[in-house]
Order: sequence, then C-alpha cells, then structure tokens
Amino acid sequence: MTVKRAEMQNDLAMTVVLVSAAMLFVTLFMGYGIYRSSAAIWPPTGFNPISLLLPTLSTVLIAISSWFSHQTTVATREGHFARAHGHLNITLALGTGFMVSQALLWANLKANGLLVASGIYTSILYSFTWIHAFHVALGLASLIYLKIVLSDKTRLVLQKAINVEKFWHFLGIIWGVMFLILFVL
Repeated sequence: MTVKRAEMQNDLAMTVVLVSAAMLFVTLFMGYGIYRSSAAIWPPTGFNPISLLLPTLSTVLIAISSWFSHQTTVATREGHFARAHGHLNITLALGTGFMVSQALLWANLKANGLLVASGIYTSILYSFTWIHAFHVALGLASLIYLKIVLSDKTRLVLQKAINVEKFWHFLGIIWGVMFLILFVL
C-alpha cells in the first residue's frame, strides 16, 4: 500500500469517527433543547444553579490542551520529534487534568444532592458529561498511541498526529458547547 493511500484511508476513518460522534452529540443537544425549551423555569424547581468553577476549569484545561495538541502536529510536521513529544506530554497532562476536574464536578454534584436519580435535569447533566468523558478517555488513549508511534518518524506519523489533533479539537469544541448550554445559559 502506498503512503498516500494509507493517508487517505486514515483520513477517511477519522472523518467517519468525527461524523458519528457529531451525530451522537447533536442528537443529545437537540433532546436537551426540546427539554429546556419546554421548561417554565431553569434550572427546574428544587435545583440550584451549578457553580461555574469546575466547568470553567475544565474549559480552560481542554482549551490549552487543544493548543498543545496543535503544537504537537506542527513540531511533527517540521521533524522536531523531541519538541513534539514535549508538547504531547503537556497535552496528555492537561487532558488528564480535564478528567480530574470532571471527577471533581461529579463529586461536587453528588455532595450537593444532585444525583442521576434526582430527575431528568440531573440525568441529562450526568449523561452529557459521562458520554463526553468517555470520548475524552478515547482521546487520551489516542494521544498515548501517538506518543508510541511518534518515534516512527515517517510521513504516516504526521497523518496520525493530524487525525489525533482533529479528534482532540472536536472534543474541545463539544465541551465548549456543553459548557455554554449546560452551565452558562
């Protein structure tokens, strides 16, 4: 198989992954929109607004990690593999920090009596964040995979870096939308 063909197959596979995940999240956002638009008051009676501290921390962490993910791809493209590894390590650390901030958010919700079984509002909140966290875990696994293959130093490793970056940026965009609709608006 030629390098160009392998690149095209990798790019097509990532496109399928991104479209599939986008369809999942768009469906969730539409369901949330229908539920939210039919609510007379928000948040529903009996629920206090959620503190923005941990969701904001999560947003900052994933945004900065996205920048470092891009820097990983730039360094890989330029053949600076040591720098690419450094940026990738920072991306991994920030991505792990994002997951820790999510775990703290869930612990905080639980401590405030906001359980999955508390109603549709909390079920939606947990569902969104758990599904996103699952995808972030996949993203972290992809970053670890990239760390392993980065020493390959071939043209294909650049395509892998580009695809991992696309997925990581996608997760950041989804989190940004979630942050706005679940916690800010």
